[in-house]
Amino acid sequence: MENQTAQRISSAQHILIICHISPDGDAIGSLLGLGLALQKSGRRVVMACADPVPEQCRHLAHWESIIQAPRGSFDLIVSLDCSDLKRLGTAYDAQAFADIPIVNIDHHTTNVQFGTLNWVEPTAAATSQMVFGLLRAMNVSLDVDIAMCLLNGILTDTLGFRTSGTTPEVMQVAIKLMDAGASLSELTDRIFNHRPLGTIRMWSRALQEIHLDDRIVWSQITRDMRQSVGLSEDGVSGLVSFLSTADEADIAVVFDELEAGEIKVSMRAVPGADVSQVALALGGGGHAQAAGCTIPGPLEIARSQVLSMLRQSRIKGP
Repeated sequence: MENQTAQRISSAQHILIICHISPDGDAIGSLLGLGLALQKSGRRVVMACADPVPEQCRHLAHWESIIQAPRGSFDLIVSLDCSDLKRLGTAYDAQAFADIPIVNIDHHTTNVQFGTLNWVEPTAAATSQMVFGLLRAMNVSLDVDIAMCLLNGILTDTLGFRTSGTTPEVMQVAIKLMDAGASLSELTDRIFNHRPLGTIRMWSRALQEIHLDDRIVWSQITRDMRQSVGLSEDGVSGLVSFLSTADEADIAVVFDELEAGEIKVSMRAVPGADVSQVALALGGGGHAQAAGCTIPGPLEIARSQVLSMLRQSRIKGP
């Protein structure tokens, strides 16, 4: 499928690349890595994401070139790191783009195969790892900027090579990206060792709201809490991963009340537990151990719904 995908993209000249809403480091890393590489090979490329590039990804070169509302005539759309068409958000204009073929490149187990051509590889640690293989199949050489973007995606989704998806193949890709000029130490420091003071203050508030029930640890962030520390909607990355380190819990959840009244739900699970199916049922997606969704409020009702579904999923088992 890698070679077939490479051939399909190679035949296009004006390409729109879109990643999922509420983007993480792999979504932005794969988007920039592929986009910059295709531009380098002489193609016209537009890179888009419905939501703004989060602060924690703005160390990557050319992040400013990502737009939120793409317009124009394209002969191919490439979807990256996205499990279903809805998660492309408003960057995908269903009416204007209806006749344009879609190449769907993703590594989530919850992917619904929505593309004209689907390359879904759940065994890949990150979509950025898949993009590396794609560029190799297309004979596109790497430069420092492309390598940094792709290594950023791999580091993000493996939590710094700490997840069960960190295979020898992943490490070999990382070495090749370092050979191309990517700095592992710089990216590791930026991704895991730095956060705004407002985020630390928000964590301090959220940690006071911790609850543990049936080995599910959860906390919440309300709009009032956000306003009290002056934090934007992309400023709580990493909190759910921190909660997941609790020895007494198998599942961690953070409920984040957005300005529009919707609730962003981030979930993590230990090996053997699965949060992906709950996320998928609620219109989201992800992996067995890391998934999320955005659902209607109010907060109390959304929280009760998600926790109930998580309890039921554990009773039913895989």
